[in-house]
Amino acid sequence: MSSQNTQTIKEQPMAKSSNDFTTYVKILGRGKKGARSLTVEEAEHAMSLMLSGFVEPEQAGAFWMLIRIREETVEETVGFTKATRQHLLKTAMFAEKVDLDWPAYAGKRNELPWFLLAALALANTGVRIVMHGHTFDGEDRIYVEQTIEQLGLTVCTSREQASQVLSERQFAYLPLSIIDRRLGTMMDFKYILGLRSPVNTVVRMMNPFFADHSVHGVFHRGYDELHVAASEQLGDASVLVFRGGNGEAEVNPERDVTLGKWQNGETSWTTWPKAEQQHKRLKDQRDVSRLTEHWSGQSCDPFGEQAVRQTIASVAGLLYGVTSHQACLELADSIWSKRDTKYFQ
Repeated sequence: MSSQNTQTIKEQPMAKSSNDFTTYVKILGRGKKGARSLTVEEAEHAMSLMLSGFVEPEQAGAFWMLIRIREETVEETVGFTKATRQHLLKTAMFAEKVDLDWPAYAGKRNELPWFLLAALALANTGVRIVMHGHTFDGEDRIYVEQTIEQLGLTVCTSREQASQVLSERQFAYLPLSIIDRRLGTMMDFKYILGLRSPVNTVVRMMNPFFADHSVHGVFHRGYDELHVAASEQLGDASVLVFRGGNGEAEVNPERDVTLGKWQNGETSWTTWPKAEQQHKRLKDQRDVSRLTEHWSGQSCDPFGEQAVRQTIASVAGLLYGVTSHQACLELADSIWSKRDTKYFQ
C-alpha cells in the first residue's frame, strides 16, 4: 500500500469527527431564533472531540466565541467538565493523594498574588495542595507561575515531578500545558481571537487530580452561582467559589465577599464584611520581596496581612467544616502561626 493511501486512510476518522463537530457549531450559530445552548450530552461530546484532536482550530475558535457571546450555561459547563475529567483519567494519576485543588488562571493586575502565601501556609500544616495555572505573555498582570519562579520555588515540568514535590513539600504547581497540551492550546486562542473563552471556566472546574476539595476564584458577577450549580450537577464533594481579587481565589479585604459552597450535598452562601475600611493596596509596588518579608515576619504588609488572613480563613472553613467567620479567622491565625518562617531561605 502506498504511503499516500495510508495517509488518506489515517485522515478519514479526523475528517468524520470534524464533520460531526460542525453540528454543534450550527446549533450555536443559527441566529437569534434558531440558535440554542447545548445539552449536557452535546457539550460533553463536543469537548471530547476537541480534546481528542478531532477538531480543526478554526472550528474550535468559532465554537468558543459563539458561546462567549452569550456566556456558557450550567449544562454546558457540566458537559465540558465531564469530558475534560474523563480525558484526564487517561493520564497516569498522582502517586500522592491531593487534598485541595487550587486553580490560578486570572493573574493579579493591581497587587501581588497573596493567595500563594495562604496556600503555602496551609501546606505547611500538612494540607496537600496542587495549584495549576496559565500565563498570558504581554499582559500587565502578575501570574502565579512567574511569582513562584521569582521566589525560587519549583514550577513542575511533569506529573511525576509534581507528585514528588507534593510528597516533599505538600505543595506543587503545574502549568496547564503540562496537565494537558490541548487545554493549553485552547487557552491560547485568546492571542488569536482577542477574547478569553469558556475554557477559563473549564480549567477552574476540572479538578485535574481529583482532590477532595477545590477552591475557585471568579471575576464576573454570576459566575460564582454558575460554578456552584455545576458542582452540584457534577456531584462534586466539596467546592468553594467566590469573586476574588482580579478573579483569583484571594479574598479582597477591601470589599465584602460572598462565599458560595457546595459541600455535603448542600449549597450555602455566606457574606463576610470587608476587613479593611481604608484603601491599602499598593498598585505600583509589585516586588515579591513584600511576600517574603511578610512571610518571614520581617515586616507586616498593610494589604497582604488581611488578604492572606481572610483567604486562609475562607479555605480553612471549607477544609474543616467551619462556618462562623470568627471561628474561621481564629483557625487562620493558628495556621499562619505554624508556618515555617524560613521557607524561602
